[in-house]
Amino acid sequence: MKLFKKLAAVAMGATMFAACTAPAPTSYTVTGILPDSTLNGKEIVMIENFTRALIAKDTIEGNKFTFEGVADTARYCYVQVKGTRIVSDLVLENGNIALDFNEERVLPTGTANNQILRDIYAVCDTINEENMKAVSAEWFAKHNNDIIGVILFETPLFFTLDADTQIATLEGLGDFVKSKDFIKKELERLKARKATEVGQPFTDFEGKDAAGNPVKLSDYVGKGNYVLVDMWASWCGPCKREIPNLAEVHNLYKDKGLTVLGIFVWDDIKNLEPTMKAENVTWAQIIDTEKVSTTLYGVSGIPSIMLIGPDGTILERDRAVRGENMKPTIEKYLLKK
Repeated sequence: MKLFKKLAAVAMGATMFAACTAPAPTSYTVTGILPDSTLNGKEIVMIENFTRALIAKDTIEGNKFTFEGVADTARYCYVQVKGTRIVSDLVLENGNIALDFNEERVLPTGTANNQILRDIYAVCDTINEENMKAVSAEWFAKHNNDIIGVILFETPLFFTLDADTQIATLEGLGDFVKSKDFIKKELERLKARKATEVGQPFTDFEGKDAAGNPVKLSDYVGKGNYVLVDMWASWCGPCKREIPNLAEVHNLYKDKGLTVLGIFVWDDIKNLEPTMKAENVTWAQIIDTEKVSTTLYGVSGIPSIMLIGPDGTILERDRAVRGENMKPTIEKYLLKK
């Protein structure tokens, strides 16, 4: 009996040693199962998030697909059936990775970082305002210099934090994460946003008017009026939905202390005039095709609207001057006395 126990212990030790010394995989295989045969013959692609670089592609056959290759470093990617909304994120790393598109929430299995990706989704389902900062800090502390730290940047564990905490989090990241171009750009954007938040003086910039002449924001701000600034583009649906609200306050208060000013951004100048005619936009415009204004004000999406006071102080931004909030907010300032 003692000999049996001794041999069993030796065998167990040998097994554990073999497991511990097993060579790390040197290539990856990503396999997937699709829900039905209607997708057979369609192309499926694997794309790196952020850079949008194509990593691999395959044609679906027998409700299945396979990607094979070598990952020189872990990458955050997504797999998508082209022309459909069938998509799933994954961490591309060497090893065997599986995706089952029959699941209600499609998440990868098979490697360590993909298990962590699943854990992130589970955590994000349970966080709330009370534990957000603590949970976020814990995750970034554990993964401040690996691919998971990059992924966290895309989750509520980052984007629901206040700007100060976001800046501190990004500045505390390790070199691997901070070296990513999109992380650098986001840190710059957040700092610009911080410098132009409510209570800060406006930052001037120069663009062109419809005739191509140089014009500055300061040509409108600091002239005795409140200035409602709207950064917009012709292709932007939400921007167009704000036009009736802008028109209402413009028509009501253009002679009572309010200047409405459009900043035409992220668009081609040729689209301005026809869009103004189609949408009945009658207020002044600054054309900024060089992204100067959105960079200075840390804008990540449009429409971006702000109210600037007669002395040049930024009084309100975004939600307070969007939609049904626009008119009451304007009146709060114009009618106070």
